[in-house]
Amino acid sequence: MDHKPKSSSRIPTFLLILVFTGVLFFPASAWWNHYQTKRLKEDSNQLLKAEKWAAAEETARKWTVRAPDNSDAWLALAEACRKQNQFAETADALGRLSDSDPRILKALALKTDLLLSELHDPIKTIETCNRMLKIDPKVDLARQRLIYIYSMMLLRLKMVDQIRQAINLNCEPPEAYVYLLLSDSLNFSNGAPLINSWLQNYPDNEDLQVAMAIYIARSSSNQSLRLKDSQLISGGDQSLISNCLKKYPQNREVLAYFLEKSLEEGNLDRVAELFESAPDDVEQDSRFWRFKSRYLALNNQLDLAEESYRQALKLNPYDWRARLGLAEILRRKGKVSEAKKMARLGSQGKAFSKQLKQLENANSINRELLQEIGQYAHECGDIAVETAIQNRLSKSP
Repeated sequence: MDHKPKSSSRIPTFLLILVFTGVLFFPASAWWNHYQTKRLKEDSNQLLKAEKWAAAEETARKWTVRAPDNSDAWLALAEACRKQNQFAETADALGRLSDSDPRILKALALKTDLLLSELHDPIKTIETCNRMLKIDPKVDLARQRLIYIYSMMLLRLKMVDQIRQAINLNCEPPEAYVYLLLSDSLNFSNGAPLINSWLQNYPDNEDLQVAMAIYIARSSSNQSLRLKDSQLISGGDQSLISNCLKKYPQNREVLAYFLEKSLEEGNLDRVAELFESAPDDVEQDSRFWRFKSRYLALNNQLDLAEESYRQALKLNPYDWRARLGLAEILRRKGKVSEAKKMARLGSQGKAFSKQLKQLENANSINRELLQEIGQYAHECGDIAVETAIQNRLSKSP
């Protein structure tokens, strides 16, 4: 017996039941979800006003689960966590806002403050700042944070790149000029303890390990610091930087440290050996052209030394050591007039470097000093910096 006609006649009835149930269920479900969300919002706000932070946190968390795309829910959670000094949770909640929310930049600015001051997390700060700049490339706070972090981590090329981008967009912080002129001689008295605190979160980070090693190697012998493994290390200790050379033989900062040291000691064989291990990207770093120039000059290859010094100054017109070195080469080649000009600019840059290092902090640059830097930028041929300083001076009394 064939039952197919009977079976097929039941299918439309079954589908009608499903459709009818869906028509009734989904509006009811949507209404219930809306009701619960509204209630959680009201309860969260009331608990925040009553300063019942733990209860507010619990309720706000339920609200974020119920409405994960609601920025108000995440802000309520951030406030409840902040009041309980739960800084990691606060930072996470602030970062959950949508990029299209008009409050996102303020929320992310608060997040960077927490990441740096309370959580000692430079890596997530960098990520957050880059997110801010994708939303608005002219956010000066994000530029300022990145310049600061890159300078403390001794990441010169990244720092200079941020400064140049900020200058082109007219959103550079005032201390940018200080960092720019000191880009080849970055060193901070609080560098070692700060990097040590950052290493707690990222003990295997190459850049942090290298920065720490360089700060220790360059600090005075009467200073000491306790590392994360409770080891007490004294200023001037070379063990950390020597270990970095073994672990990271192509790291630019490590190579720069040992190249400079070897040149000062006159160990030219060691200089040649270090250059052989250098990666291709050192060609973007003016210091390596300066090191190469000194090496060539010591080998009496004056023409090649001159070319290398000029390349160093093309990459960094504020490298006063390169200017003084080029002046010496020009004198030896009989180019007296150009040598005098180069020596004058080099001496002026050296004086600026000393003056800037004596500032209480990079933000304390005054109008008179800024004018002098602008004039120096003009003489060094850096029109972008000269123009930016003129614009800044014209806007301030």
